[in-house]
Amino acid sequence: MGSWAVFTVVALFWTAGAMPFYGQQPPEKKPVIETPSMRLASARNVFMNRTHGSRIPFDVIRSTIEGWGRFTLVETPDKADLLIEIASTGDSGVQVSSSSKISAESGHEEKSTATRKDISSTDVRMTVSDVRNKRVLWTATESVKFAMKEKAKENNLVEAAERLASKFHDRLEPPPPAK
Repeated sequence: MGSWAVFTVVALFWTAGAMPFYGQQPPEKKPVIETPSMRLASARNVFMNRTHGSRIPFDVIRSTIEGWGRFTLVETPDKADLLIEIASTGDSGVQVSSSSKISAESGHEEKSTATRKDISSTDVRMTVSDVRNKRVLWTATESVKFAMKEKAKENNLVEAAERLASKFHDRLEPPPPAK
């Protein structure tokens, strides 16, 4: 076989092998499914909102997120990637009430005092949602230790809020494994 014939045979095989590729569309790209972890990792702007309860947990968590440096806090939800909502529920405490009434029998004023101890638990809840589709990406709740004195209650609210902020931080930037 001459070199011209070999060239013709090779050209025919090459063309026949390449034929299926001509006129074909490139394979369709499947949409990437964005997991909550991926969305949290890619977010940069955050809008924070206190939805219920004491302002203390909101202020503590806001301050922690500002100090972290990972996110930029924005003033409106339309500029945010994430919405962080902080709520605290319950308000443990003691209520004292007093009343007086005139006795029907004696006609004298009778005073009475009642004390009611409300020991319903106080919780602090943090919910992180995607602003685009309102999907909850992360949520956690911390119980606040019971305290009778106002200063101790405030300190316990701060501690619960700090634990929540720490959990959120560890979710995005896990600590190195213990050795």
